[in-house]
Parts: sequence; C-alpha cells; structure tokens
Amino acid sequence: MRGIPLGVALVAIGLYLVGLGAAPFLDPPEGFHAEIAREMALTRDWITPRIDGVRYVDQPPLLHWLVSASFGAAGVTPFAARLWPALAAVGCAALTARLGVALGGPRLGLLAGLMVAANLGVFVYGRTARPELLFVFCVTLAWAGFVLAYLGDRRRGLALFYAALALAMLTRDFLDALAVVPVIAAFFWLTRERPVGPWIPWWGVLKTVAIAAPWYVLIEARNPGALRHIVVDNQLYALTRPRLAPDEGAALGPVGFLSLTALAFLPWALVLPWAVARAFRRPWQDARARLWLLLGVWSATVIGAFTLMPSRLPHHALVAFPALALLAARVWDEAIEGATRATPARSLLLPLLGLFVLLTFVSVAVLTGLLSDRYEALGLDVTALARAAVAIFALATAALSVAAWRRAAALGVGVALAATIAFLPAVVADARAQLARARSVRPLTAALVQRLEPGDVVMHEGALEASASLLLVVREPIRIVNGLQPNLAFGAALAEARDVFWDSPRLERAWAAPARAFLISSVDPGRSVVRALPPASVHLIVEAGGRRLYSNLGDRGPDVR
Repeated sequence: MRGIPLGVALVAIGLYLVGLGAAPFLDPPEGFHAEIAREMALTRDWITPRIDGVRYVDQPPLLHWLVSASFGAAGVTPFAARLWPALAAVGCAALTARLGVALGGPRLGLLAGLMVAANLGVFVYGRTARPELLFVFCVTLAWAGFVLAYLGDRRRGLALFYAALALAMLTRDFLDALAVVPVIAAFFWLTRERPVGPWIPWWGVLKTVAIAAPWYVLIEARNPGALRHIVVDNQLYALTRPRLAPDEGAALGPVGFLSLTALAFLPWALVLPWAVARAFRRPWQDARARLWLLLGVWSATVIGAFTLMPSRLPHHALVAFPALALLAARVWDEAIEGATRATPARSLLLPLLGLFVLLTFVSVAVLTGLLSDRYEALGLDVTALARAAVAIFALATAALSVAAWRRAAALGVGVALAATIAFLPAVVADARAQLARARSVRPLTAALVQRLEPGDVVMHEGALEASASLLLVVREPIRIVNGLQPNLAFGAALAEARDVFWDSPRLERAWAAPARAFLISSVDPGRSVVRALPPASVHLIVEAGGRRLYSNLGDRGPDVR
C-alpha cells in the first residue's frame, strides 16, 4: 500500500523538480514573493513581511519563512524560491494517492495521485514561487486527517486535521482555511450523523490556535489595523466586488472561471460530470461511500462558491483539484473493473480521443505556421514547442483509437497519463521558461547596475510586481510612480512609506534635478509619464521584456520620447 504513494511521489519529483531553476524569475509574480523573503531574512523581522521597505500584510508569511530558509541555504536563486511550491505539489500527489488507496484500493490511488500531479493547473502553480500550492497541500493534509479519523483512527486523524488547518491559516488566511468547516457541517447534515461534538475536541481547537494565532496576534500588535485589512479589505470585500490582482490581471467572469478551471484540469475534467454525479448517488452504505460524498460536496462548494463570487482568479479552483482527481480516478477505476453501474468505457474514451485529436490538429496548425504569429510576439519558439506536441499527441491519438475500439479503459487512461506526463515538461515547462526569459528584467537590471552610483534616484513606473526581481539585485530604494496597488494599500498608508510612492509631479521634479535619475517603466510608451517630460531629457538606455529603462542624462544612446 505504501508503495503507491511513494511511486507517485517519485514521478512527481521528476515532473516538478527537474529543471526547476532553469528559467529566470517571472515577473509578476515570482520576484515579488522572492523579494519579500529576502527582506524578511535581511531585517530579521519574521512577523511583518516587507517589500521595498513597505509593510505587506495581505497574506500570512509561511511561504516567505520557508523561502527565506532556502535562500539562506542555497542563495537567492529561482530554484530556491520555487522549491517549496514544487515540494507542495509532490506532497499533494502523494497524499492524494494515499487517500485513493484508503478509499478504493491501489489502482485508484495510483490513478488519483498521477492525475493530481499531471494537470496544467497544478503543474504551472507548482513550479512558480507563490503560495497557492502550499495552501492546497495544507488543506489536502487536513482532509487526509479527517479521512483517517472518519475511518476509525479518530485521535491521530483529528490531530493531523487541526494541525494542517493551522498551517493553512499561516499560508493564506484563516477565513480561507476555515472554508472546510461549513463543508464538514453540510456533510454531517446530509449523512444525519450525530453527535458532532466529538469531532471538535478542545485539544484540537487548542492546537490550531496555538499554531496559527501567535502570528495574527503579533501582526496586529506591531501593525495596528492589520487584522481589519486582512479580514475586511481582503476577504469580506471580495464577496461583494472584484479586486484587482496585479499578478493575475482582472477578475474572471463566471464563464471564464469555469472554462479556465476545466482547461487547467484537462484531460481529467472530461469525466467530471459522471464523477461528481457519482459522488452524490445514494445509498451511502458505509464510511468509505460517505467519504466520496464529502469529496463531492467539497468540490462542488469550491467551484460553485467562486463561480458566484465577484472576485474569481485562475488559482481559486486549485484547492479542489485533489478531490476532483479522486472523483475522476474513481470513475476510471470502476470502468476498468467493469463494476455494476460503472460508466461505459467508450463514454470515457471517446471524449478523450476527441480531445487528443483536437490537440494534434492545433499542434499541426501551429507547426505549419497557421497560428504562430501571436505567440512569436511573446518570445516563444512555437515551432520547437509544436514539434514536441505533435509527436506526443499524434502517438497518444493512435493509441487512444485502439483503446476506444477495444473498449480498453485501462489502456486509455494509461495513454492519457503518459501523454500528459510527457507534455507538461516537454512543452509547458519549456514554453514557460521561454516566456520567462523573454519577459525577464535581467537586461534592465544589468544595465542599471553598471551605471548606478550613490545618490542616484531609481524609480519604477507602474505596479512594482511587474519588475519586482529588480529589488533582488538593485539594493537602492526604488520609488514607485503611479503604481499603488490594493495589496500594498495598508503599508502605503503609513508615514514610513511616504517617500516610496510618488506621483507624476514628483517624478518630474526629480527628473529636472541635477542628480541622475533612472526610470524603469512597465507602462506602454503611449501612456507613460515620459510623454510629459522635456524630450531632450529623456534618454532610452535599454528596452527588454516589455519594459524600458530611461535616464535624465545621456548615455551612448539616441534621445527618445
């Protein structure tokens, strides 16, 4: 039994750790979180995260604590910053496999673990320096504890549940983590289980409070008003209005959110209509059958709640992916077994075959140049990417055709897993690395560091998230011009940050002063503040990655406006 989670973990390690540091930081969002971790280690303030000296209280600091530790051990590198989300993805895959073994046997555990490792959503976020996958791991660990308790080992299971819940509160915030509580309440209501009291032991609640509460108490003590900002501005306002996310753009609409969630969970999303319906099908004759209902309630609650909320971002559905993988694996497992009332094999295989035919067609269209222009503008070598995709999807399509003809569910799901596991590193990881290099701030950083002298003024136009990895190299304070965002609103309101956030008139005064001034702009030149500056004083030093580095003094380059 233990061999299945271990085998899944080994596959996931290959997927998530190999080549993890090959690409530079992707801005946004990686430089932002990496710089918070670096400044945390530099200031030795483990309570109040900061970036560019500005207090940042929008998210708890567990990721930044961990990244600070890996920076101390391995240096400030992309690999060290991405290591913990990648390990969280590996942990999610192993935990999901273990849950699958407990609920349905070794084959189901193997399928579920590989499905949660091999999908676009978890793969992208698991190789990115940001907190989402760490939160997903903590919540999955909490569900593993609850399942363990529900299957008989109550004390050990609840100890794990309450500890993992506390860690989730330190990764995102306590309201996000506590979303599991109403789901469990709904589950007990549906199954008519009484009493509920034994599931809420005093020592479990005390463990959660002991682990999570100290940071919340200290952040409020050191930053009065921080808790109100976390609860009201971040959470409650999200229930009533969209909130701009600088690292992911505007909130998605309901259709966009559902479509992106389905895309991120392909190809396993194709069986979700059967999988979710199967979870709610009565009778729930024993504990394991009722736990499938719990997974269905959790998945439906997460997807449904965010579909109805005004603030929907691509990562919001990720926390349901382990449960969705278990539900999808159950449908495939029953089809392989030929169980009574199982979904017919061809009903599962034909949509999968259609998807791979479509992917093969799209890859061929990209390879032949029909769809390549827009992607080449992003700095992607689409020909090389499409060549790999065509080879993978064409072979998978041929094998799936055989599986569909023979109604071989085991062959079909095996082919889909193999193709997805090959596609993610060969195409998705390569495309992301190319995109990171094309958008990298490194050329501007190198040019700036060569010229920067004490007393020079460095400014950034637009949200700092767009170029935050600059701060990892440029140790001078950076003034943010017209770039105040909601996630820095709390720190920006403090007197200590008054000299960080500038408006256009203040930039113009600095530009006209005798001292040398540099401006990194992530804003389109047609809307940039440089249009209001005297043309003779605007000198373009370098342009790269969608950003421009200007100076008010000439520097071996043509004057531009």
